[in-house]
Amino acid sequence: MTGYFRARTERWLLSLRDGFVSLLPLTMFGVVAMLLQHFPYQPYLSFLNSLFGPGWRDVLERAVAASHGVFGLALSVVVAVHLNGRLSLLSDEDDTPSPLMVGLSTLINFMICVLYAPEKDGGFGYEAMLLGILVGIASAELLHWAARQRWLTLVTVPLDADKMLYQALRLSLPVFFCGALFMLANGLLRQLPVTYHPLAAFAEWAELQSFGDVLATSMATLVNHVFWFIGVHGGHVLDAYGSDLFSPAEHPPGSGLAWRPLFDAFVLLGGAGSTLGLVFAIWYAVPHGSQRRIAMLGLFPSIFNINEIILFGLPVVLSPIYVLPFVMVPLALAALTLLALQVGFIQLQPAGIPWTTPPLISGWLLSGSWRGAALQAVGIVLSTLFYLPFVRLAEAERKHHQEEVYRKALALIQAETPSRDRITRRRDEVGRMARKLLDELRAGIDQGQLSLLYQPKHDRNGVLVSLEALICWHSPNHGRIPAAVAVNLAEEGGCIDRLGDWVMREACACKARWNALGHGYLSLAINVSPTQLGAADFAPRLAALLQHHGLASHEIEIEITESEAIPDEKGTNATLQALENLGVLLSMDDFGMGYSSLLHLRRFDIHAIKIDGSLTRDVLSNSTNADIIRAITSLGKARNVEIVAEFVETGPQRDALLAMGCDLFQGHFHSPPLAEADCLPYFERQGACARLAADAPALPS
Repeated sequence: MTGYFRARTERWLLSLRDGFVSLLPLTMFGVVAMLLQHFPYQPYLSFLNSLFGPGWRDVLERAVAASHGVFGLALSVVVAVHLNGRLSLLSDEDDTPSPLMVGLSTLINFMICVLYAPEKDGGFGYEAMLLGILVGIASAELLHWAARQRWLTLVTVPLDADKMLYQALRLSLPVFFCGALFMLANGLLRQLPVTYHPLAAFAEWAELQSFGDVLATSMATLVNHVFWFIGVHGGHVLDAYGSDLFSPAEHPPGSGLAWRPLFDAFVLLGGAGSTLGLVFAIWYAVPHGSQRRIAMLGLFPSIFNINEIILFGLPVVLSPIYVLPFVMVPLALAALTLLALQVGFIQLQPAGIPWTTPPLISGWLLSGSWRGAALQAVGIVLSTLFYLPFVRLAEAERKHHQEEVYRKALALIQAETPSRDRITRRRDEVGRMARKLLDELRAGIDQGQLSLLYQPKHDRNGVLVSLEALICWHSPNHGRIPAAVAVNLAEEGGCIDRLGDWVMREACACKARWNALGHGYLSLAINVSPTQLGAADFAPRLAALLQHHGLASHEIEIEITESEAIPDEKGTNATLQALENLGVLLSMDDFGMGYSSLLHLRRFDIHAIKIDGSLTRDVLSNSTNADIIRAITSLGKARNVEIVAEFVETGPQRDALLAMGCDLFQGHFHSPPLAEADCLPYFERQGACARLAADAPALPS
């Protein structure tokens, strides 16, 4: 039972976090409007007054109300929708409530709560965030429960009816039932005594103590930050329920209670949580990544003590990593400020300055000297140092999570399944990672991040006869990425022609350089995707490259990969025929595990077939694979086709494949893929070995 509630709570918290992140555009709109409205620069204010008259503030106030004024309502709906998605994954039923129905039910329930609430508690904005969270979670859970109750599904709708009509009619009674329960709950809650000043008794007691300002400031800091941490605007909570903790602004500080100008200017450096220090810690410790991007985006608003972008974007809200510094840093700054006030380092005077006044400026104005600005600077440095280890911990966790997503994306991209070609269309983290890799690949083609490696092929006597050009992609963010990932992404992303053209240009240029050094006897295989074969100018472009580099057609072998089915179209067939007429050798890669390997033997003239590595790897231990390889070699001999075995790693494996009829061998047993600079020494060594073998005396029979 404990595990059940823990799992449920985790889904609620994740849905709440996703809800805050989803509302970031709404937050940004309000933040910009608020900053324009309260920008603490008198020439700016005077200019707008002269240009638009005093009414320009009202326009911006309506913009703030249009965003922040509906935040609680919007939060309830998006939290319910996110939770609905997680609850639907737990259900085996096909007709779980749709996001639209859950959102509609939540909207009704929220309006019931607001309209039935006392006038002081009514509202749709930040003051209703806690209500929005509770209503969103309760609505999703309740509607999922109600939808499963047969006594609430009195309306029978055929399963083959329109989907929207089916959902609307089937869920009408459950939605009504949930709304009725919310009305009943609100009626019962209204009968309970409500205390609008729950902290009044604490404030009265603190004021009688010799260190009442410490107690009141600490309590205000805790209330503000505990509520902010769960996503509820702590400032509004203090305004509504904690005003007794503060002495009037016109009174001097140190009058037995907290003082709001001191609290705003010296405790909330950058906003709730003193997050200006967090921004600087991220800037110092995180060179790139999502944390740094969000911190840089939130830097300018944070200077004016507006930090919703940081709180909801990182997010700090509900983050177990940031909870400790988020609460402790403001408490430490409050203690430091009160100590500085007590020992006489600063003297603060009643002053009316906007809460958006940046740190250093506000300290100077409140203290009338450099001491106030210096105290704020010390506070920013201390908060930065305090946040620093937590920033590094958060970054380490982010990188670990990203690495897991990266590995999962790589596995799916390389998978030989029909689902692989849909990975960049996915809307989850894996899909975003695949799209990110695709963008990096496109940039890599243009920016020289790709190179070619060359893997030797040896014949039955161990003589080097040819090589295969392989893509080497080194991502600046992920290091070496398998060639199959590059090819599959390029096919799906529509840039396979660009990638293929680059490979052919580089490979042909390299082959020409080898020929100039006396190695024209070696052929070079170039992998080509079936997608490339559909281009009418593929064969002419290859012919032009051969002519440009002075290469004979038989020196180049085109290996057709079966990452996708080879289209049975006139254009593809014409390209294949043109390649045959050109005299280029054609071979089939990954034979035996592709889409339609056997059919290709009758479609075009094949020079060689390469047995898929999944068959050759465990040929010594898997008798079925051995039988398949024997069948392929028999077929190849009957068709006068060379048989190439790839992923040959050991001598016994090579001997077994040789006995089964394979002609050429490629793999680490002979050589791993080599850079061009390493190929020439390898050629010389292989030539020397061949000469020694030729000069050796024959063994007596």
